Amino acid sequence: MLGGNDNWLFLQGLGGVFVLLILIYFLKWAFPSKKDPLAKAERRALQKSLRELKRK
Repeated sequence: MLGGNDNWLFLQGLGGVFVLLILIYFLKWAFPSKKDPLAKAERRALQKSLRELKRK
């Protein structure tokens, strides 16, 4: 067998790698990291309000 299925499987696998890279970058964009200063400030404010509620 010269070419044919082998080439198609190679291209399909290569396409899967590119789709995976796009998915990784999309997920990094969609979900903020823990190093994000704005998200960190929101988490601190939420924790502070929860502590105040527990004290009552």
